[in-house]
Amino acid sequence: MGSLLLVASVVLGQGASTELARQHLESGTQFYEQGRYNQALNDFQIIVSSMADTEYADDALLRIGRYYLDIEEDFAQAKENLDALLQGYPTGNAAPGAYYYLGEVVFRSDRTGRSIDDALANYQRVFIYADNPWIPAALYSTGRALERQGKFQEAVDAYFQVIVDHPRSDWSAGALLGVGRSSVRQGEPIEAMTQFQEVRNVYPESGEAEASLDWLTLLYRFYGAPLLGQPVLFRRDDSFKVAMSDGFKDVKALRISDSGIHVLERGRKRVVTFDRAGQLAGTRGAANAHGLAVDPRGQVVIANEKGLVLDGVAKSFTVQGKDGPEPLDKIRWAVRDRLGEIYIYDDKRKRILRFDENGGALGSFPDATPREVLAMDVDQRGNIVLLEKKDREVMVYTPDGRALARIPTKRGQLNFKKAADIALDPAGYLYILDEDQAQIAVFDGAYQYLTTLTTQSLGSGALQKPLTLDVDASGDLYVYDDKAKAIVRLH
Repeated sequence: MGSLLLVASVVLGQGASTELARQHLESGTQFYEQGRYNQALNDFQIIVSSMADTEYADDALLRIGRYYLDIEEDFAQAKENLDALLQGYPTGNAAPGAYYYLGEVVFRSDRTGRSIDDALANYQRVFIYADNPWIPAALYSTGRALERQGKFQEAVDAYFQVIVDHPRSDWSAGALLGVGRSSVRQGEPIEAMTQFQEVRNVYPESGEAEASLDWLTLLYRFYGAPLLGQPVLFRRDDSFKVAMSDGFKDVKALRISDSGIHVLERGRKRVVTFDRAGQLAGTRGAANAHGLAVDPRGQVVIANEKGLVLDGVAKSFTVQGKDGPEPLDKIRWAVRDRLGEIYIYDDKRKRILRFDENGGALGSFPDATPREVLAMDVDQRGNIVLLEKKDREVMVYTPDGRALARIPTKRGQLNFKKAADIALDPAGYLYILDEDQAQIAVFDGAYQYLTTLTTQSLGSGALQKPLTLDVDASGDLYVYDDKAKAIVRLH
């Protein structure tokens, strides 16, 4: 009788523990959805530390891993929790999700493209588990990984598997958008336009539909109109006028982010921000500033003489000199990539210096060759784009320093007189501004020449003395014209 009571007590105890774990998982999930991450993490950690033998422990570890990946972007912590899940619960319901997110850890932390095969291997492991809910996510992410590798037809095949086999999944709209992107990269812009329109037709309320409209607008200008026998046209938007009562003074750079149009005025030592309607949205001091950039996450980077302003915080940088650390004190331009690494052009040393996200020096980029840089940008793939003073050449380097493209501007196809600025749109198209001739050359996402926007395509008198430009998601151009002392919008 005593042994029966003991068994009953153990069973009842396990049942209570399981129910408590379920409640903590439910509570943590609700907190997470509300953005109360500390409370959510506390619930998940209680399950892992005190109820590891319940059926909810692997789910808790998965959610902890996702937290470190999606919220903290701490790849090491995310991997540690996902590995623990697979080691402790290899046959649990959360195992395929762990493999999917391990793939995401590799994909998101990869800077050079050399680890993409590891990401693909983890996505493939999701399919070991039959009929699990992570299969469409793994197919979609396989397409993204293949896109990054430049295997666009294989990416299309993966995306179509999502569209055909999982049409009602959360990933189908993104997969259709991915087919369009890959079609552009394969040199099939008209087919891509069909796919983008399909996104808008099938998923009209989605974020992908909004992105598709931007792609359609951009592609129609350069490909659709010529197909119909029409020229590539941009026209000045005469209704766009920024509210600037005291006029601009010594504008150095103009850049666009989701929060507005940012203009660096050296004359007044400030960055002025306008919304898309041209209304003043704010100003911030920028003493001795020379360069302005927007990183792939939409954060403004201001290059001052002796440091940078990153996320609104001033930061100085040092390099090793003959007698110890030496501060940089002649900074002209800087960009930051999607993983936080920083590239600074130092005019004293005539080099681009590379730093990690914490400000630790990583050496010269792409090498120690002296060079003078007039403008810098970074594309969505992490490639660094430079406008160099020598011959006004545009150089594109991969994140590991390999030369990807070289575009002469003073001779050959462009024959510009004075290339003054460069800009990249979200589709990866490159725009090069010629100050003296008031024209703009456009290159596609593979850095192949597409067209030159001259007076004929921009409209007579639209630009007179353009100094700096940027491009929004739909390909609309914003140019600061120094003769008019105004920002000109071309659409």
